[in-house]
Amino acid sequence: MLFGIGLKVASTLVFSGMAAFVKLSSASYPVSEIIFFRSILALGVLVGWLWLRGDFPRALRTQWISGHLLRGTVGASSMVMGFTVFGVLPLADATAIGYATSLIIVVFAALVLGEHVRAARWLAVIAGFGGVLVTLWQNLGGTPRLASVDLGLSPAALIGGTCTLWVLFTAGAMLQTRRLAQSEETGAIVFWFQMTTTSAGVILMLVAAIWPSSFPLADLVQAQRWITPDLQGAMILCSLGILGGLGQIWMTQAFRYCDASVLACFDYASLVWAVLLGILLFGQVPSALSFLGVTIIAVAGLFLVWRERRSARLAASIAA
Repeated sequence: MLFGIGLKVASTLVFSGMAAFVKLSSASYPVSEIIFFRSILALGVLVGWLWLRGDFPRALRTQWISGHLLRGTVGASSMVMGFTVFGVLPLADATAIGYATSLIIVVFAALVLGEHVRAARWLAVIAGFGGVLVTLWQNLGGTPRLASVDLGLSPAALIGGTCTLWVLFTAGAMLQTRRLAQSEETGAIVFWFQMTTTSAGVILMLVAAIWPSSFPLADLVQAQRWITPDLQGAMILCSLGILGGLGQIWMTQAFRYCDASVLACFDYASLVWAVLLGILLFGQVPSALSFLGVTIIAVAGLFLVWRERRSARLAASIAA
């Protein structure tokens, strides 16, 4: 079990490093290009790992390609929104807002899957979203910019709307991943996801290259054109892709050695890394309001994990 926990904590560290590199590159390169490097390098890491295990190409076979395309499309949308959030918000705040995904899944489970959700879960969801609002509150001033393009939106509309879409798309991708995991191998799920997001990055850049200036949203779309990186930029873009691939593998492997309910408690280790990296790389010291919002989100999420484990133990004892 300790080995699984170690893998989980290591994955949170490399994912936080990836997020930091995303933030570093977002001021100079379009989201489409960041997605492309994130996906194609992670795809290379995955293929290399499967080959060393002797599972390539066997592990890539699938009987449900439409399910993978759906998961990849929703996941690519989540990646676009998430990378935008990391580009405009402090690292720790963006990381904390990402935790709201687990709370959104509770809502989706009730509305989409028809699951019975008890009052305690709804209480955790409401409290968690309260924490998100507290965390966002101080970031709604100024004029957000991304890749040197004035987005022409109010801070509240940009940040609030993007964060909402991010957690919604991420929750949807996680639910579809759960469905795929019932019949598909992990290697296939990750491979086809990375293939879809790599294609999405290429398509975005191609569309941006041919989008006429007279068309609506021309400035925003054309901002997604390929920008040839310098040596430093190429190193950052390649690093975030490799870290993303390693994090995906380590996180997946952690579930082989430890229960998911235990590992969920260590998701919040990423917040520690985000705070440290934010201070070291960007000089972003979280304010008291940020700490308050983060604490509310973390407590709501941990309460949800505790309730799920307690319910599972109770159900097991009743069955026994």
